[in-house]
Amino acid sequence: MFRSFVDGVMTGESQGSVIYVGCTAPGRAVLETLLAEGVPITGVVTIDPETAADAGVCGYADLGPVADEHDLPVYYPESYAMTGEADLDFFETADPDLLIVNGWQRLIPESILETATYGALGNHGSAYGLPKGRGRSPLNWSLIEDRDRFLLSVIRLDPGADSGDVVTTRKFDVTDHDTIRTLYYKVTMALEEMLLEVIDPILRGEWSFEPQEGEPTYYPKRNPEDGEIHWGDGTAEIYDLVRAVADPYPGAFTFHEGERVMIREATPFSADLARTAAAGTIVETFWTGDFVVATADGTLLVTEWEADEWEPEAGLRFESHGRHDRVDGPEHRHNLTSS
Repeated sequence: MFRSFVDGVMTGESQGSVIYVGCTAPGRAVLETLLAEGVPITGVVTIDPETAADAGVCGYADLGPVADEHDLPVYYPESYAMTGEADLDFFETADPDLLIVNGWQRLIPESILETATYGALGNHGSAYGLPKGRGRSPLNWSLIEDRDRFLLSVIRLDPGADSGDVVTTRKFDVTDHDTIRTLYYKVTMALEEMLLEVIDPILRGEWSFEPQEGEPTYYPKRNPEDGEIHWGDGTAEIYDLVRAVADPYPGAFTFHEGERVMIREATPFSADLARTAAAGTIVETFWTGDFVVATADGTLLVTEWEADEWEPEAGLRFESHGRHDRVDGPEHRHNLTSS
């Protein structure tokens, strides 16, 4: 547990200055916890809503109000990539002992990383742990791949993509009931535990870092169009996709007569009912608004959906029942993680 500090300097055995960099709701939650525990955060870097919209940041949150609440200076960089002279000048002037980067969906320039005495801490992971599963959207991919665990590591950032030395690691379960939202809850808890464990000894120069070992693999980038449902897939595959791209991501979707239907929540239903129905066919609607769709090997119950001018009716068949060139399609599986 951290000791109290005054004017940004710890009053106990360890002293230091930490700049926190983030722009997402989970990142805000971690920042609030670190502040509550007395971590010597002396400044916050975040982005404004316009920059977040231009960059397509999922789960965006402005950390400025948290900084204001704690009387901390807040800096809004010239660009999300932080490649401008003014951005580098801010970090050089701040001269931090440590940077903590959380939920910043861009690589931090090496020149900025070098401004911190003990470097910058980020986080990344996969079902098999680093260096497996570097790259984009590892939590989403873990659900799509139907993994049952996730190994989250705090790493010391370097100019590469998720290639820095490992600081510490936590494992947590990925269950059949998880969605991308609940995985972010788990990441938040694990990250808070790890950061509170390592920040103090790092600031004292007493923590060792371990290089990543083994052959790395890289997840490819996911785009909003990769959320289109292929009803010719099995129930489990469709369910995994729906929960992997749920809020705060763009969501899974399908079409009926050109109308886009967003499938926000769904759950496997039964492999014994409507066994002869063609994949993509709505086989039943209920008084609650829920409806059942046939898949390649069973049925899926849709419990939350959204469309502009469409209502479910038994017998309708969604158009997206053919093959799709999604980034997670069979022809791309070689890009994903392996044990």
